Amino acid sequence: AEEASAAAAVDPEVMKLGQTSYATCAACHGPDGKGLKAGPALMAPSLVGSEVLLGDPDLSLLVVLKGIAKENMDFMGVMAPLGAALDDQKLAAVLTYTRNSWGNSAPAVTVEQAAAAREKFADVNAPAGVKRGELEKIVSEHK
Repeated sequence: AEEASAAAAVDPEVMKLGQTSYATCAACHGPDGKGLKAGPALMAPSLVGSEVLLGDPDLSLLVVLKGIAKENMDFMGVMAPLGAALDDQKLAAVLTYTRNSWGNSAPAVTVEQAAAAREKFADVNAPAGVKRGELEKIVSEHK
């Protein structure tokens, strides 16, 4: 019952802005959030049931703000840092949208959380993106 109320509590206007902002993300994550195919491979990981997306909001905020380093060929695309492209409102909205679409259900990400993450992760120097294996460590160091 708690999950249903979380989704119900999401502002439809925020979902609408999130859906619009997601257009950039859909190029790799796909319109259905399952990751767009590039031949046999995927451009990007599926967002459906993603632990990074649905867990601590700081994890997904860090990923979108700083990007993910390309360390192997698991995925064809590169998660670029989008901190400059998305203001706090769009950042919060796109994460709220993806956390509550395609069967996902998680609390909304607030503009305040987005602004706080932008500030606290400002010193994370990762021009080529954060290494996937270091996401949790970086988040815990910035709590």
